[in-house]
Amino acid sequence: MKKILLPLMLFPFLSEAQTYTPTDTLLNISNPDKVVITESSKGTRVSLEDGQESILIAYPDGANVKTYRHTSKSIFNLPGLPCGRRTESCGCHGNGWDFSMDGVCIGLVDAMGQTAGGGLQWSKSFEINWLSCLNVGYEFSRSRIYLGLGFAWRNYKATADARWLQPDGDGGVEWGSAPEGVNVRATQLKVFSLQLPLMYTWRIPKSYLKWRMGPILNFNTYSSIKGIYDDSAGNRCEYFTKEFDRRPFTVDLFASLSYQSAIGIYVRYSPMKVLGDASPINFTPFSVGLTIGL
Repeated sequence: MKKILLPLMLFPFLSEAQTYTPTDTLLNISNPDKVVITESSKGTRVSLEDGQESILIAYPDGANVKTYRHTSKSIFNLPGLPCGRRTESCGCHGNGWDFSMDGVCIGLVDAMGQTAGGGLQWSKSFEINWLSCLNVGYEFSRSRIYLGLGFAWRNYKATADARWLQPDGDGGVEWGSAPEGVNVRATQLKVFSLQLPLMYTWRIPKSYLKWRMGPILNFNTYSSIKGIYDDSAGNRCEYFTKEFDRRPFTVDLFASLSYQSAIGIYVRYSPMKVLGDASPINFTPFSVGLTIGL
């Protein structure tokens, strides 16, 4: 569905007597197929494609006229949504409820405050986060508040010093020793989360920038450990286990700044530990990266 919204405002002109002319709505067009705007020394004319309706905004002699044009679009708008309230999901501005979706975030994730000597590397660890595959929100002025449903996948990785993650037998995770005679390539801790982002967005006036911030409620439904190594014969092998405890619920703080709802940057931090309190290895995640379609 495509809709073009062209708000027209007649700027007040000051005559020689310094009199003031208030603004007014000159032309109200609903669901036009095509709108043509032409400008000349006489003024600006707005007309429909079939020419049945048009209006001329005449310029007084010596008038100083300034124009401003702004286009906003998102590659993640949901098709077929009603636009009667002029919501953000339809690419325009107004007050009302709407449905929409967010884009994705791809970045590096740091295991901050690692206990038991550290070892997980920021440069090797990454996350993929679809902030919300569906959200419902309320838009007012340049702002929007919404609650969504999405998911995040984080991969914490160590490749240095032959590090080897393994369960400690009591529900925690510890650094252990790989099988004798093998060459350790990497060890990984993976966590998958269903998330509920509660976000506030605001479009910066006279720019193509938009920022958002808010908490993310995470339901951590899956976690695993994988070790990658070469055995004594040179064969590539993997070690895999899910026999350890994760923290089932965490809260993150999220903030991003995007350009034309297309590309931007984000940061994400959680003050809560990833694993259970009794785990010898534990940490809080901090992410930074790029946004696409936010």
